[in-house]
Amino acid sequence: MSFSCVKHPMTAGEYICGECGHQYCPECVVFPFGASKPPLCITCALEMGGVRRQATNRPKLTRKSIRQRLALQRSAAAERAVIEETTIDSADAPAEVTWIDDSTEADDLPGGWKQSYPGN
Repeated sequence: MSFSCVKHPMTAGEYICGECGHQYCPECVVFPFGASKPPLCITCALEMGGVRRQATNRPKLTRKSIRQRLALQRSAAAERAVIEETTIDSADAPAEVTWIDDSTEADDLPGGWKQSYPGN
């Protein structure tokens, strides 16, 4: 299975069309049924809307193969999430920012400025 978009070969294909089963980048898909349902490529969305399908030279895949691709994509995303969770440790956490709580006056800092109001 290719991991690049069908229309944009240099872009990673993050989504699988729920109708034809091909992989597309975020620019090439729409979510007509919400984010919880599989997206549709532009061509399939137009066809569902009543516009005649153009010849794309890409046959639609069977429902079984589409389900297999979607399951493979979900399992790969779950594996990536587990790997990302295990690689995060305290060494990667940002250090505590102490300069925010510093009581140094703005005039004491190089390039600093102090806001003053008339009558104070």
